[in-house]
Amino acid sequence: MTDEELMTAWQTLQRGVVRTHQRILDHIDLGGRPDMWFSALHLLLNSAQHRLPMTTLARELSITTGGFTKLADRMARDGLIDRRGSSDDRRVVFAALTADGLTTAKKCERQYQEALRENVLDVLTPSIMRALIDAAALLNTSTDSGGSDMSLDRLAAKP
Repeated sequence: MTDEELMTAWQTLQRGVVRTHQRILDHIDLGGRPDMWFSALHLLLNSAQHRLPMTTLARELSITTGGFTKLADRMARDGLIDRRGSSDDRRVVFAALTADGLTTAKKCERQYQEALRENVLDVLTPSIMRALIDAAALLNTSTDSGGSDMSLDRLAAKP
């Protein structure tokens, strides 16, 4: 493969993932709120006790802690999260889903799963999907010494 072919192939892959992800996010009813809110709600929904340190959320969302603080302020104003200090370490502040936040997160998660099926599984065959998962896992582990938590075994176990 030439350098130009490699760049074209990589850009095609990136565009396909980005556009598909945007189509999926377009199916989620966040009531006019930014798409990043879904990512934050998803992380909190799938965490122990539906809470995470704010610094962890910022890192996982690839935004600064200051940027996440502003996001958290807006989410708290809308009643989706609240912030709680840690009893073990006063420097740690947790963002936690409220009852409304939990309801919203579960609704958005269902909408996301439906859109995934429509925009991914209705387009890709299972063998293509497995090949993409394998490729992504290889890329992830080659650049991340922590390894990948998205193994085929884990994904295959999901309904």
